Amino acid sequence: MFSENYDYAERPAALILGRRGFLKVTGLCVAAVAVCGYAIGDLVARRGVIIKARQAGLYKDDKLCQALGLTSSHQNPTVMQIYKDFGAKPTDHHMHELLHTHYYPRTMLASLTEANHG
Repeated sequence: MFSENYDYAERPAALILGRRGFLKVTGLCVAAVAVCGYAIGDLVARRGVIIKARQAGLYKDDKLCQALGLTSSHQNPTVMQIYKDFGAKPTDHHMHELLHTHYYPRTMLASLTEANHG
């Protein structure tokens, strides 16, 4: 029925991506990596500055609490005002629910995250 022979030949690689095209693509890749590297380095440097500022603020607050003789959190004037406003004591269950945080171990969560993404 069909007597014609079909001959299929792929184009040479040079027609797909020539020397100039290759240099353009590699140049763009190198530029993208350089920009990302600079951005990551900048974030790490800023992170260090933020951590040091936070440490300085915490030490300043601790020195202020020591100077005022505040040895417990319920002696803090702000917390004392909250107790006064609610007409409660530090040992009341309602105050415990409002003012205290709870610790939840997150080690299992970290291992699950690593297992899913690692």
